[in-house]
Amino acid sequence: MDAGSLFNEATQATHGGISPFAVMISLAMAYYVHNDAREHNNPNAAYWALGTFLAWIIFLPLYWFRNMRGRKAS
Repeated sequence: MDAGSLFNEATQATHGGISPFAVMISLAMAYYVHNDAREHNNPNAAYWALGTFLAWIIFLPLYWFRNMRGRKAS
């Protein structure tokens, strides 16, 4: 097997209609949001992470706009 066929296999939808690659990307974004929210003492970190996992196209930009504005770069 070459790398191209492995990538194609990972991105193909399974019986449930969702590719494993898409699930991994959603998990990675939810993990990032959860850790960032916990670092900044956001009491709703778990809810932000769950929302990001289920509908990242909505919750990731919403999280960024609501929680990242006004932060100083370190």
